[in-house]
Amino acid sequence: MLKSSIVKEVFLPKRESCFEYLRKQRWQDGVRCPYCGASRIHKDGYTGKGAAKYHCLNCGKYFNDLTKTIFEHHKFPIEEMFYILKEMKYKSTLQISKELERKYDSVLAFVREVKEIEEKIDREISLKDLIEIGEVYITAGEKGIGQGKPRRRGLRRRDVRGR
Repeated sequence: MLKSSIVKEVFLPKRESCFEYLRKQRWQDGVRCPYCGASRIHKDGYTGKGAAKYHCLNCGKYFNDLTKTIFEHHKFPIEEMFYILKEMKYKSTLQISKELERKYDSVLAFVREVKEIEEKIDREISLKDLIEIGEVYITAGEKGIGQGKPRRRGLRRRDVRGR
């Protein structure tokens, strides 16, 4: 297992890169209000985490880069959340929590939230057209296959001639 200092120095993405990527994915056609969808937006500084703050001139609500995303209500820095998202497919939650020096329950709560969202997305996908399924023969196990020696419970092997 990697030391937490190495993980934080080498493998965590830069905070600015995380926010740039999030903005690029979220607002491809420019920043829009997540509440009303308006594009009349005024940039209003930055949050303590480094997310850009905005004020919607249409509905009057304030929001930031993390509003209505999976990152919104977590105390982790965004770079740690990106690291968890990347590594949760390859490492255990316990290992990730040790690498980041975070409580296991906190990391587990984030991982579960991500998986719940993945399940919702998977349920929304439905197959509508014809589906072709190839033939597959599944064996029930290997019982009776390749038994050349008699069992070791004191039983004898039966003679082929029926004696």
